[in-house]
Amino acid sequence: MLRNILDGLAGVLRDEIGSELAADGIDAEIEPRLVMSPSEAVVLDIYPAAPSRDSEAAAFGDMSGFYVLTVRARVTISDDATAQDILVDMTDDNHALSVATAVESDQTLGGYATQVAVDADSFSGLLEYSTGSAAPMVGCTWRVLVGAAVS
Repeated sequence: MLRNILDGLAGVLRDEIGSELAADGIDAEIEPRLVMSPSEAVVLDIYPAAPSRDSEAAAFGDMSGFYVLTVRARVTISDDATAQDILVDMTDDNHALSVATAVESDQTLGGYATQVAVDADSFSGLLEYSTGSAAPMVGCTWRVLVGAAVS
């Protein structure tokens, strides 16, 4: 179930964010797993957060509550202004590159979810990431809550 949710969320981000970046000639790597060695200048990856379940939202038939996921966006800073512009656009709820808007655009993720929501207080701000590669990266994260569909 969780892999299907991760795959569905990555598909939404590819459709919404990846296609928008591609229209501007920017390649993006968008994966439903943790990306350790990014191959593109723009990377979005999705992975279980710590803690990975939110039991406060548990309901009848759902003993563990929502899945808690991290959506992380990173960009190389070889072109500092462009990288920062992309990240700012990803954090702007009214921009076509808005990660939060894209994440919440499909509430069912192909039937595997009952609700998808970005925790409004979870945005990390800009962070520096060392990737082990020559190109330094900056990025940010969002905490996403996903209610799994129970059949």
